[in-house]
Formats: sequence, structure tokens, C-alpha cells
Amino acid sequence: MHNWPMQSINWRVAIRRILRGIIASLLLTGVTLLVLGYLINKQATRPELRSVDALLVMGAAQWDGNPSPVLQARLDEAVRLYRLGYARRIIVSGGTYPGDTRSEASVSYEYLVQQNIDPLVIVAVAEGNDTYSTLVAVRSAAQPLGVQTYLIVTDPPHLLRALKMAHDLGLASYAAPVRANRPIGRVAELKTLWREAWGYLGYILLNE
Repeated sequence: MHNWPMQSINWRVAIRRILRGIIASLLLTGVTLLVLGYLINKQATRPELRSVDALLVMGAAQWDGNPSPVLQARLDEAVRLYRLGYARRIIVSGGTYPGDTRSEASVSYEYLVQQNIDPLVIVAVAEGNDTYSTLVAVRSAAQPLGVQTYLIVTDPPHLLRALKMAHDLGLASYAAPVRANRPIGRVAELKTLWREAWGYLGYILLNE
């Protein structure tokens, strides 16, 4: 006596359960990303300016020895905060990528000197190709100098992830969002939030 009908029913039940699991996972991921997008936007609009030991400028692309517009905006904000007396040091960060002849940190250092910032107050950390590895390198370079508190100077959507990583590394850090120097458009803004939400979620899943 064959039991094919029963096997067919079991397969249908299993397939339905798998599909329900996939749908539930997609819905959970979607809700999580929406919540993260909200948190990223909330942090982006909440400066935490205060006196600290150092301004930490997160690296960004340099173009043939010149800071890209994104990097220049970060450096200009650091110059502004330094001149307002928020810190006595400026830490510039960022390593090299394939094809680069200069590190982001060295280009940033040179730019700050051109803005009449005393070279003795600038610390260049030319290591790290992503946010986490950069912060690890900064911690190693800055702690012997007695730097314990930081204002992280970076683009607003990047702050939530950068601050989370910094805190996980034991760096007492606060937000110094770079003021928008040009409109980027709603679509580009949503793409940035989406990318940052995925980056934050990936960090949480892989490191905790």
C-alpha cells in the first residue's frame, strides 16, 4: 500500500513553513532597517559638542593628493571646532587604497597646515581602510599621548555607526556632525541611510 498522498501533504506543509519563515525573516529585516534608519537620522541631527582632548576626523577619499569634497568638508569642520576651542589636538585618519600614492591622513595633515593649523597639534594616523580598523589604529596612536575623549567629525549619517564602534573600543566619543555644504537630494539621502543601516546591522551581527 503506497503512502504517496501523505508524503505530498508533508512536502506541502514543509514548503509552506519554509516560505513563512522566509517572509517572516524579510519582514523582520525590513523593520530592523527602518528602525536603524530612524536612529541614524536621529543621531545625525544631534550634535554633542563639548570640550574634549581631540577632534577625530574620519578619513574619506583623496584625489591625487587633494582632499575630496567630502574629506574637505570634514576637515573644514574640524578647523572651525578647533578655532572655537573644543580641543587642543586634531587627529586625522585614513590609510591608502590600491592605486593611491598618498594616504588620506597625510593629505588631511597637509590641508590643515595650509589652513594655518600648527603642525604640532595634528596627529596623522595613516592606517585603516574602514571605520573599525581606523578607530583601532587611532586608539593605539592616541592613548600614549593621553587622549581620552574625542569629538568624531564625520558626515551625519556615519555618526551612529562610528560612535558605536568607538564606544565598543573604549573610546569616549561624542558626535560632531559635518554641516551640509551642498544639497544631495532626497534619493541620495535615502541611499546613504540604507547603506549605513546595512553597515550598522552587519557590524552588530558579526561583532556581538
